[in-house]
Amino acid sequence: MGQRNHVPIIIAGGFGVLGLILGAVCMLYFTGFFRYDRYAEEDFIDTSTYQAVFLTNDQIYFGYLKDIGPDYLILSDVHYVKINESGNGQLVKLGQIEPHGPEDGMIINQDQVLFWENLKPDSQVVRSIRSGQER
Repeated sequence: MGQRNHVPIIIAGGFGVLGLILGAVCMLYFTGFFRYDRYAEEDFIDTSTYQAVFLTNDQIYFGYLKDIGPDYLILSDVHYVKINESGNGQLVKLGQIEPHGPEDGMIINQDQVLFWENLKPDSQVVRSIRSGQER
């Protein structure tokens, strides 16, 4: 009879240990411990220079990139290349020639991004952007 009194204690202790293990696993999950992509934005986006963002519709935009969550990116100080009738490209600032008059910034769905690159400060695109800002 003395052994029967210990069975509920053993079961309760087992549930307590199981609860602690589940709590620890949940805490690790919610803190991102089990994520395969534990990299921070600053590991890849060089905020001191421009980025080139290549989209699935073959458009390329240049600007300062910022990650705002799992689904969207913000691109500010946006520029793109417009090809004229003679086939020459011209770097254009977003909002200068579009008839709908967009503000200078884009929110981009990450599903539409093929890849992006940090641009060197002395790249031709960055030099063109900076020379256009001095005018």
